[in-house]
Amino acid sequence: MGQSHRLSPPTPAQDCQELTDVERAIETVINQFHCYAVKGQKEYLTPNELRELVVQKLPHLGKVKCVGPLDEKIECMGDPDEAKLEFGEYWDMMGDAAKGCRRK
Repeated sequence: MGQSHRLSPPTPAQDCQELTDVERAIETVINQFHCYAVKGQKEYLTPNELRELVVQKLPHLGKVKCVGPLDEKIECMGDPDEAKLEFGEYWDMMGDAAKGCRRK
């Protein structure tokens, strides 16, 4: 008689596939926002917090011309302790910094 073939649920080893380099990079950019935003238990960064993140986590960008626009955007945010940068704006800034640094 015919055998019944049932698919078994994936094992934990099958579920835990390793992330690609790009996926890990995206995850890191997201996690850094939340790491710095959590310091004040909030969902935004102030200009000072963003500057601290850039200095501590992107130190090599400070030596590259592409940071100029990022630095200018931080300056234009307003009061360094009161202005709020939400995640979408942060993501856009990181994208702009990456575009400015891309190889030609």
